[in-house]
Amino acid sequence: MIFSSFEETLKKKSPKKNFFKYFQPIDVGNIINNENDSLSNIDDSLGYFAFNNSKKKKLFLNRFSQDEMLNISKEVGLVDHLNKKGYNKIMVEIDRDESLIHYFKMYYEEMDPRKLIIDLRVSESRFVPQNGLFKSYRDSPTLDMIVIEWLSSQNPKVDFTDTKPQLPGQKRPGLGCLSFMMEMMYIVGKEVIKDGFMDIPDHMHGAIMYSKKFKFFDPAHEAILKAIIRDLSRYTLLDISWGMITGTIIEKHSGKPQEYDPAEQIFPVSRRIKKYFSSRDYEKRFKDIYNKKKYMFDYEKMKMLRNDILKTKDIVDL
Repeated sequence: MIFSSFEETLKKKSPKKNFFKYFQPIDVGNIINNENDSLSNIDDSLGYFAFNNSKKKKLFLNRFSQDEMLNISKEVGLVDHLNKKGYNKIMVEIDRDESLIHYFKMYYEEMDPRKLIIDLRVSESRFVPQNGLFKSYRDSPTLDMIVIEWLSSQNPKVDFTDTKPQLPGQKRPGLGCLSFMMEMMYIVGKEVIKDGFMDIPDHMHGAIMYSKKFKFFDPAHEAILKAIIRDLSRYTLLDISWGMITGTIIEKHSGKPQEYDPAEQIFPVSRRIKKYFSSRDYEKRFKDIYNKKKYMFDYEKMKMLRNDILKTKDIVDL
């Protein structure tokens, strides 16, 4: 399920690809090693071939130049939003490393690590869902996903306040630009013909923030998330995040804590992924669990446990 033990939530996070439960990678090695295949005829979207073609210039997801990414950022209103925050002369840097991770970074004034305000890292992966998940297909289709390996936005000019407190794992206050980033991702995903974006949030507060556009691939996970949001609406995002860390959000029927276990959330782009999330099977499974789950929050116990944890751990490391 979506939750594991309280102790496990305090352990160092595993690499995101270790969390994939519902997808299996295609064996690209078979393609590469097959002598009957002509490598020159294989689509550059596999990444390996695009990376090893020295004649190609740096392109984000093998498609977008720095100027194009800056123009998309302007189109969705991101640059204007940053200007209003006091960040002018916005610059974009794109890159790709040996692990085929694509980088999109935004700086202000100059391309200096101290001037970095947005850092997005993605990879391309092809996966095949387990049999039966896409019941409208005789055979499970190949899904082309853009995996969000890392996404951060930070406002180095301000400090945390009582109204905008520090969340677990957060180093600097955010810039409030997630909605702009989502719109930019949608444009990029459509252009490169991907089924969607996939992320595995490390924290419950991340899953809640992403839930405006993303859905858990497993309808049971989605139902639990939405039921918690419904029943604990009077509490802040910070409270709920700490409730998960301390095991003080209780499922009423079982009387047991409901702790967070990272799972796949998808921002759907293609028609078939959207059809999956709106399917009768997905909706039925979601409603069955959503209507059964009821939650309560032992808020006072949370505060006590939070204070104990912060005596020995830094909130950034949680």
